[in-house]
Amino acid sequence: MSQNLKTQKSNILFFVLGAVLAAGSAVAVGNLNSDLGLYSLVGLIGVAVALIMFVNPTLGANILIIVIFSNISDELTNMGYPGISKPLVLVVGITIVARYIYFEKAPSARSKTGQIEASLFLYFIIYSASVVMASDQGLAISAILDVFKDIIVIYCILFALRNSVALKQSIWVVILVTFVVSLFGVYQSISGNYAQTFFGTAMVTMEDYAVRLGGPINAPNMWGQTVVSVIALVIFRIIHERRTSIKLLSILILGVLLYEALNTYSRGAYLALGVVVLLIFFVFEDKFNPMIAIAGVGLIILTIPFLPPIYMERFKTVLVLAPSNENGVYQDSSFRGRSSEMLTGLSMFTSSPFLGVGAGNYKPNYQEFTQKIGIETRAEARDPHSLYVQLLAENGMFGFLAFVGVMISLFGGLAKAKRSIEHLPILKQAWSPWISSLQVSLIGYLIAATFLHAAYIRYFWILVGLGITAIRLTGEMLENEKQSNIHLSKRM
Repeated sequence: MSQNLKTQKSNILFFVLGAVLAAGSAVAVGNLNSDLGLYSLVGLIGVAVALIMFVNPTLGANILIIVIFSNISDELTNMGYPGISKPLVLVVGITIVARYIYFEKAPSARSKTGQIEASLFLYFIIYSASVVMASDQGLAISAILDVFKDIIVIYCILFALRNSVALKQSIWVVILVTFVVSLFGVYQSISGNYAQTFFGTAMVTMEDYAVRLGGPINAPNMWGQTVVSVIALVIFRIIHERRTSIKLLSILILGVLLYEALNTYSRGAYLALGVVVLLIFFVFEDKFNPMIAIAGVGLIILTIPFLPPIYMERFKTVLVLAPSNENGVYQDSSFRGRSSEMLTGLSMFTSSPFLGVGAGNYKPNYQEFTQKIGIETRAEARDPHSLYVQLLAENGMFGFLAFVGVMISLFGGLAKAKRSIEHLPILKQAWSPWISSLQVSLIGYLIAATFLHAAYIRYFWILVGLGITAIRLTGEMLENEKQSNIHLSKRM
């Protein structure tokens, strides 16, 4: 496409968008006290945001990350306003597509992510097919639309982040948004002012044993799972960041996130945090100094006596899972309830092993199937408390294997990307730690998911989108390196 044609298309596009802005402004100004004026004003802001994202698509991806990680959309819905998550995904998606039509071509290393994308497509097809088994098809369709939205978000990230700098910025956006929200929780915990929720971004759950920090989703277990995943990203910044100021900031962020994770009192998050730390220092760090591990263990031992007793009580309850503790699971009411819910999910799976009982249909079927288990009887519908049990129950073996296929292709792609730059020391040093941080972050989330269902899995799909983007960018870096070598050899 010639430069003149590009310019003409650009002028037409901006003329149309300018006309929309002008019309929206006129309607909004003329109807300030009506719903029409309100929605016109919102539309006006949307068009303005679209214009900005058209010029800078990376901004679109970062806005999506901020909205999803802060859960602003749900808070607006709770206050009686329209949610912005789905419209924003639509605006970002359309804007990015328009930009590629007018200015750019698709990413050049898409072949590097082809297997992952195919696995993701297969997962969505099987997930959607489970609607035929659903007793409540309304819930099933809602769940399917949520997964569709999450996949669109993945592609928005994949197409918006066109270079390594943009990806690093987006990872920092994830870290900083989680840090700010966690900082609100630290304030609540230290001051005791739990009535201050910072516009719903710092919610708490009052339990008999403690006040649990639930972040913007008011779900301590899932929030702890998300915070631990972000902690993995932060630890790699502390280890590999060269700038002293950023390293110190990362240490501060780590302290706040650790405090937040501890005060969710989520045992699944505690377990995932332990796995994350072990993976980072004993698997992913090639030049790890054993003295650091010894010093770390010593520091933990010295810190234990100063921890509040409630932390130790929560740690101790995990011991009921030990094999030597006969029937230990059933001695704790929480574990007993979760065991019942997981076994109920497996019962659903055995009743419909191929496509399950339908997406989003665990709850409607809970009472029918839990009676067969008999461990614990509750009047209300319950959640499966395990992502993997939920997949088996709602989507059957096909859905479960499709999800596993996505994970295998994703982790395989990330590992292959790291291996592909082993022969390039400078690129390896600068880029490999970012890939490793995403690997450990995803693993941390999946470990905690053993005990937690998919209620807020949108956080996970953001990390998946960043991981796929890292694979594609690695391929592009290698292509650029190859082209540079070819040009250099021609000159010699």
